[in-house]
Amino acid sequence: MIIRDVKFYISEGEPRKRHTESRGNIDKVPPGLSGLFTHTSGYGGGVEVDESLIEPGAFCMAYTATEESPTYNAKIRFVTDGDFDAYADFGTDFHADDLEWKAKEFKAQIAPMLLGVDAFDREYIWQRLWYGQRFFYTGRAVLDLVDRMLWNLASRYACMPIYKLLGAARERVPAYRNIGGTTIDDLVASAHQVKELGFKGCKDHSYRGVKGNTELAKALREAMGDDFLLFHDPVESYTYIEAVQIGRQLEKYNYQWIEEPLQDYDITGLQKLCDSLDLPVMTLEWIGYIGGQPFQTAPYIALGAVDIVRQRGVGITGSVKQAQLAESFGIQVHGGDPHTILACTNDPVHEAMGVFPRPPDEELNCLGTTVVEDGYMSIAWRPVRPAEPDWDQISRDAITIV
Repeated sequence: MIIRDVKFYISEGEPRKRHTESRGNIDKVPPGLSGLFTHTSGYGGGVEVDESLIEPGAFCMAYTATEESPTYNAKIRFVTDGDFDAYADFGTDFHADDLEWKAKEFKAQIAPMLLGVDAFDREYIWQRLWYGQRFFYTGRAVLDLVDRMLWNLASRYACMPIYKLLGAARERVPAYRNIGGTTIDDLVASAHQVKELGFKGCKDHSYRGVKGNTELAKALREAMGDDFLLFHDPVESYTYIEAVQIGRQLEKYNYQWIEEPLQDYDITGLQKLCDSLDLPVMTLEWIGYIGGQPFQTAPYIALGAVDIVRQRGVGITGSVKQAQLAESFGIQVHGGDPHTILACTNDPVHEAMGVFPRPPDEELNCLGTTVVEDGYMSIAWRPVRPAEPDWDQISRDAITIV
């Protein structure tokens, strides 16, 4: 199916009040001797604040508009010469003209690389837009969007979910959930709640330094028992020496891995850390987020600077590349799209955002719905195509078509 046109439909959304608020502050990692900075929410800093002492513009501020403002939505469509088009939500804004110009930018820079190309030639398009990141400075968002649109189209065409098209390796994987809280007692209580919901493990994002996180690890293992999976994600808040110290403590408490202990850019520090610890070291989340994956994975594996690869491959296509690259070295990946996870064998556990029960059969179709229940992630689906959008009605409802 050849892509013949790219269209954008901008329509009115539901009015809402503008709102922004602080997400905490950035301060030195306790006890402050390392000179590294971290997010205060990860050690309970900046939580109890006397509001009378907050200066205008300081952290812990929140702003909410007094009146609702109009909102606008944009939908993108790749028009093909076949029975199916590719489509997705493109964006939401308080100004229709901003969405219009974002659409025009896409049509000017990206659409010429898509027109006249077979929508099933996903690899060709992926490679072209990968280089577009460099030459047009697009970042990864454009490639993520387009690749997922084309996989969605293929799913509807074949009347099968993406993980089946990729070649399913399994039908479910264990699931864990993140925990949070201001104090260690809060985190233990949160872990109990996670376990009661059926999850197989939990992960903390605690930035309390070596001493504080050792106390947390001890408390969690004693509270949760030997069979509950524990993961530690300090988000780049250790020096190399501190990472070795906490890593040896986590080994004692049978943790599964330490995630992002150092900055991704510290490749020599990560190399030494992987050599120093038996505990697996996961990294490459930040470099992957800004668009370096799957190719940034190769030198880290070659240099022994990663034990588990954070799955950040761009699009479904890039995620498969990254998983298979790691597999060829006998290395696990983690954090992929549910479809990618089920289509490979080396992504061992799913990081769930909550419990998502299986919908009734009549609500299922070939695209699949991610299900998280009884401690496992799976994709529920039926060989039924969803109804195609009514483009005539969408056109009539649009205030602008680009």
